[in-house]
Amino acid sequence: MKKIGMSLIVVSQLCLGLVTSTTAIAAAKPISGVSCNDGFFVRTPDKHIHWINEETEDHVEVYDQSDDIYAMAQCGTGVVTVFEKIIDGNQQYNAIYSPNCMDIGSEKGLSSQIYQGKEKINRIDSKDGKLEIRFVNKTYLRGESCDSVHAD
Repeated sequence: MKKIGMSLIVVSQLCLGLVTSTTAIAAAKPISGVSCNDGFFVRTPDKHIHWINEETEDHVEVYDQSDDIYAMAQCGTGVVTVFEKIIDGNQQYNAIYSPNCMDIGSEKGLSSQIYQGKEKINRIDSKDGKLEIRFVNKTYLRGESCDSVHAD
């Protein structure tokens, strides 16, 4: 009897999960593992990104273009966002640092570009306000602060 009861619970949770997943696919999806300035980011189905304040639930659109996010990492009080795009048939990467979580895809407001090029990034590490970006060819961008990286 216990086995049947547990099986029914598991099946009902699976069904509920399927219904919830279908609904979530049509809505905005959180970008997991990244919080910024007492808020978090969500991506809408049209690839726009909004920052949502956790306390007030206010939201601000911080990216309205269609390039794919390749990576995103917290850095100091802000965020580093790397976008992947195709230019003249070649993959290109563009990294933007936003100290206030706004304008994450361009050099508007306080945001600044810290990298643009063809080298693929395979790690972003931020410790004690310092930033290190490692590329697949084992070269680095490093800085004493999140907005002061430089190539080795």
